[in-house]
Amino acid sequence: MDAEAAQPFLIRRKSGRTAGAVVAFGIGGGLLVMGIVSAVAGSFHAGAVWPAIKGYVLALLPLFVFGAVLAACRRELWLLPEERVLRMLTFRPWLFRGPRVEEASLDEYVGVRTISIDADPGLAEDSVASCVVVLVPKDGDQVPLREMSDLGDAHILAERVAELSGLPIQAVARPPDDGTGA
Repeated sequence: MDAEAAQPFLIRRKSGRTAGAVVAFGIGGGLLVMGIVSAVAGSFHAGAVWPAIKGYVLALLPLFVFGAVLAACRRELWLLPEERVLRMLTFRPWLFRGPRVEEASLDEYVGVRTISIDADPGLAEDSVASCVVVLVPKDGDQVPLREMSDLGDAHILAERVAELSGLPIQAVARPPDDGTGA
């Protein structure tokens, strides 16, 4: 295995940045703007506006702090070829410790596969077909690594995971027909 292949490979990263921005700037910022506008519009003299603004800022401070805490959250899934493990790192700042680390040995799996997920006909044009790259275990349910909207990108990811892990790529599988004919 060459030096590049021995490097850890990031399969998936999710962060709380979007949720943090929505809480802090969407909800907190929106309420702050409404409060300031109502304070300015309802005030008969300028001296009453500044205390109202400070009051709104202090009242909404917990939303801004909560948004910052959410933005610091993250989860990463790494493939470590040299150790032949998948490592999930989960960081939650309110736990006041480093990230929680979970590992799964690649010896528990027999292959890598892409599964095509058809668009939902009930949702018409809003539904998008996608696919999932999964690990196939020796026994039990398949373990999803990453959902993707482009089948070509999913195949590329599956090939890279197979190359680094030493697991074979198994035949592309479609979800089983539920018998409804839909």
